[in-house]
Amino acid sequence: MTDPVISPDGKWMWTGSEWIPAPPTSAPTADSTINLEDSMMSGNMNLEQNSSDASSVINLKDSAMSGDINITQNNAEDIATAIVQALERIGFSGQSSPAELTPSQEKEVEQVLEMSEQLASHGIEIDPWTEFNLGLAAKLAGRYHSAKQHWLRALEIFRKNGDRKGEVHSMINLGNLAYDTGNITEAERFQRESLSISREIGDKYSEATLLINIALGHKDRGDFEEAEKLLIASLAITKEIGDRSGEANALSNLAYIAKDRRDFTISENIMRESLAIYREIGNRRGEGFILNGLGNLARTRGNADESTMWYTKSLAIKKEIGDQKGMADSLGNLGLIAQDQGDFNESERLLRKTLELYRMMGRRDDEANTLLHLANTMLDKGKPDEQHRMYEQLVQIRREIGIPIGQWFIDNGY
Repeated sequence: MTDPVISPDGKWMWTGSEWIPAPPTSAPTADSTINLEDSMMSGNMNLEQNSSDASSVINLKDSAMSGDINITQNNAEDIATAIVQALERIGFSGQSSPAELTPSQEKEVEQVLEMSEQLASHGIEIDPWTEFNLGLAAKLAGRYHSAKQHWLRALEIFRKNGDRKGEVHSMINLGNLAYDTGNITEAERFQRESLSISREIGDKYSEATLLINIALGHKDRGDFEEAEKLLIASLAITKEIGDRSGEANALSNLAYIAKDRRDFTISENIMRESLAIYREIGNRRGEGFILNGLGNLARTRGNADESTMWYTKSLAIKKEIGDQKGMADSLGNLGLIAQDQGDFNESERLLRKTLELYRMMGRRDDEANTLLHLANTMLDKGKPDEQHRMYEQLVQIRREIGIPIGQWFIDNGY
């Protein structure tokens, strides 16, 4: 009978299908050994953990090392295999991954992340695509710091192995994560470097994706002409390679630029073209995104009833598929509609729910923006102290993540 796989800390056991609490043991054994030799140390440090497999002996040596650190643990290869099996059962296999996690899957992801961190803390390198999928799982579970660490480790191994495509995929996700958390400079660095590599290796799919990502940065800075040029280039590539989802994505972003330029009719026509593609290919997340965009367009045009209709339809889809970021976006927009209509109690309720979701996901830029809207509602409700407190919070967040504060806040002492 094959011995069970026990986690390095002895707390969990792999059954072949899931991690469960490990049964207590009377005493630790010391069969499987990892030796790290370091000349900077004159004595030995021994860390012992539960082990039931005596076949794994891993020696990591450095030219500057002479003393021994012995870490006794379970077979690292078996633990890594169990991590891969758990990820595959959740839906992380090859280049595919689930859109969202169920509560039970989130708990399992947390266990798998704990296993992987224990391996990393012992200097054990695992397959880079496993690291990549661990990053995807961590981000879906709202553990952004953990996601970054896994993608950085994957990037390092891909570079060492000369895997250029893996390098591109890691940097795309690192760039998106940096953008989501408000680190625009870091995001653009990852995006431009990965764009250069994707062109070098002829990865058209990644090139089209990166052109959109870089275009969004130009759009946020008000450089609509450059953003539009990049999006048109991305659209041409997606049509060339038959990427319908990418085509719809490029169209939706072109529609937002038309909206910002106040070309409302053009914007709506492009959004409806994008919506038709998403519905054709059954992309519910994309459909919900476009419905939210149509709501934004209607609100900009001053049509509260129409915008409420689109936001409500978008929210229903996002709840159906468990898209928490999308739910927060739609709830926040409904809160702004309530604010426009003078229903400040409803506005506060919706915006506080939005704030809760963004905080849970670690989306600090969205948290700061929601605090701004909520502060305005507090002013409308005659609560200047609450407004002041929220302004202080949003300014602190923007300073921490490097988002421009705004001259008004500086002039008023924030």
